Amino acid sequence: MVWDEAEPRQIGTSSIDTTCTIWDIEREMVDTQLIAHDKEEHSTIIYESSEPDTPLVRLGWNKQDPRYMATIIMDSTKVVVLDILFSTLPVVELQRHQASVNAIAWAPHSSCHICTAGDDSQALIWDLSSMGQPVEGGLDPFLACTAGAEIE
Repeated sequence: MVWDEAEPRQIGTSSIDTTCTIWDIEREMVDTQLIAHDKEEHSTIIYESSEPDTPLVRLGWNKQDPRYMATIIMDSTKVVVLDILFSTLPVVELQRHQASVNAIAWAPHSSCHICTAGDDSQALIWDLSSMGQPVEGGLDPFLACTAGAEIE
């Protein structure tokens, strides 16, 4: 699934049934459906959660450096940042939320800043410029904002 950044009311999905579908989420209707390929696509697993049978629920690509992506494990308080060239182990795990993380967003203008938000009513902004270097006790966010309720 991918959001259309130029038209935020549209998302695109692809399926094993060889179709590519553009959805209008405001009208809750299909805009366009295409036969995208002539056979099933093969996939490669680049990362699996260390928690068995626990799905990854969100994925965010670094907008400045597409080599990096971040993912959220369902009902987890951590965000896992991966380097897709070396994806078997996380580059860094962001673990300062006190309840489940719901959202991730990379900064559009920086390759090393990411915002995470969750059920703990916190939006945390992280500077990952030291990504890949060991930090004793784990990395801390450089900015935290507290909302009046859970953040989706």
